[in-house]
Amino acid sequence: MQTDIKELKAGLKAMIVDRLRLSIDPASIPDGAPLFGADSRDGEAGGLGLDSVEALEIVVGLEEKWGVIIADDSVAKEFHSIDTLAALVDRLRSEGGRKAAGA
Repeated sequence: MQTDIKELKAGLKAMIVDRLRLSIDPASIPDGAPLFGADSRDGEAGGLGLDSVEALEIVVGLEEKWGVIIADDSVAKEFHSIDTLAALVDRLRSEGGRKAAGA
């Protein structure tokens, strides 16, 4: 199961970079780094600084690539990092992929 989560995280990073046309290496995104809000420019592993429009792109990407349905409240509660996205997708897939979180 651990390998599945590692593969899922790698897939999430690749999907985000591809879908948002980011000019970074997907592997350079730390699993725990914040995806949204101001990105850190202090040299530390900071967030990506994504916005709400990009969040919607990620939702569509998740739904298309993994066949899950993302509830609106999941975006606010669980779209924090690659770690939280992987846990969300893994949970939704284990629930059969069709059950929306929070519904």
